[in-house]
Amino acid sequence: MKIFSTNLEVAVVTQVRCKVEEEGGVTVANKTILELVGNMPNKNITLQNQNSELKIDTDNYHTKIKTLPTEEFPLIPTVDNGESLSIDPQELKTAIEQVVFAASTNQTQPEISGVLFSINENKLKIVATDRYRLAEKTIPLKTPTTTSRDIIIPQKTAHELAKIIGNQNTAVDLVFNETQASMNSGDTLIISRLVDGQYPDYRQIIPTNFNTTAITEKQALINALRAAGVFSQSTNSVKLKLSPQTQQLVITTEAAELGDSVVELPAVVEGEEGEIIFNFRYVLDCLAAMPGEKVIIKTINDSSPVLVVPEKNNDYLYLVMPIKS
Repeated sequence: MKIFSTNLEVAVVTQVRCKVEEEGGVTVANKTILELVGNMPNKNITLQNQNSELKIDTDNYHTKIKTLPTEEFPLIPTVDNGESLSIDPQELKTAIEQVVFAASTNQTQPEISGVLFSINENKLKIVATDRYRLAEKTIPLKTPTTTSRDIIIPQKTAHELAKIIGNQNTAVDLVFNETQASMNSGDTLIISRLVDGQYPDYRQIIPTNFNTTAITEKQALINALRAAGVFSQSTNSVKLKLSPQTQQLVITTEAAELGDSVVELPAVVEGEEGEIIFNFRYVLDCLAAMPGEKVIIKTINDSSPVLVVPEKNNDYLYLVMPIKS
């Protein structure tokens, strides 16, 4: 049995095994059937199309849903004359989860409201930014390609793809042309429009030289930022001081109506003493998605972006813009 759904921007096609006694099809309201089946016992059900109604029976549940003709369902597009890639499903899922939260929610800038898939030979870079922060993950392609191309996937499509992949181990086949992309994972196919436009040249804002570098425990930094954030509910801003003299990261915040907090974390700090103010929630988002037990923080000065990367791993980076004091 094939099941189709669409909101005219994204379409999903999936199939389930069943015994077909008579071929046919119906269109039903998605919310109605989703809530109904979700509350039925986990047993086989019988579906039967009768007199513009879908009859659903299982054990002591007997339901009829009003239907529409299949001819009234929108046409599901196909991606023709496209280029194709094969991607490891779990690497793709992880990559999406590590960057998608950084995409903009402002639809007035459609390019950065999507997720960039940048294809170059044997690598795929997945990138998201809202101009205040940027996340980039690099994953290898299962089959190298001569294609060098950027496409922008809508943020919602990326979310849905990660959910559909789940725990599957079957390679994801990505096919795309100038306006659309299809992503096939197991028994499920997603067809989506691409975001029209040119993604910003983000590489030029990623610093290559830094004045201060610090390495610290990731979980300890998460706890410190959460504690400091208690006193920064209105602005979300915290001050980070990197001290090579004391080999510490010092996180401070204060609120006139609440109080203040100072957290000192042991760290390996090299270079000059540095101090920067940033949105602590932005950093928590990246730390929650970042692999490894230790994190590296690199700074130039209080007005330049902060680079956050996992230790011993060069395929993921996160950039946070400072808050001007």
